[in-house]
Amino acid sequence: MPDFEKIENSSSFRELMSRKKRFLIPTTILFLGLYLLFNIVISYTTWLNATFIGDITWVWVFAFGLFAMTWILVTVYMRRAAKFDEMAKATLKEFDYDEEEPK
Repeated sequence: MPDFEKIENSSSFRELMSRKKRFLIPTTILFLGLYLLFNIVISYTTWLNATFIGDITWVWVFAFGLFAMTWILVTVYMRRAAKFDEMAKATLKEFDYDEEEPK
């Protein structure tokens, strides 16, 4: 069993957590901010009721933009998570713990 306190205090683990926070916090703020902004704007204003093209209003453009943003963030997160996993494995290997223990 590895010494988790030693791992937690290591520079490689702190770097991993720092990078995760630098990615996850702004991404979460962006996603929640735009999602909440959409709900507030459609509930309390008429800004997005203006015509975009033909009978399509800006509400639809914003809504599809949120859908696209979600898929883009998922794709970016999956790529970043793979890098985070590599960093975590390297950190564990540094402490001679690179395999799961049998149950």
